[in-house]
Amino acid sequence: MGGYAFYVWGSFGVTALVVIVEIWQLRAQRRTLIRNLLAETNSEDDVQSSSTS
Repeated sequence: MGGYAFYVWGSFGVTALVVIVEIWQLRAQRRTLIRNLLAETNSEDDVQSSSTS
């Protein structure tokens, strides 16, 4: 690679690391969003059921 192997493979490594971290953060954010939506939906169901009783 003309003496640039460290730079090339280092760039691939850093890029792979960034992509993995991005995927991990997106999955965590999605789990949090779903958990919050479910909690909100459940609390609205509780309010509606107590007002109709």
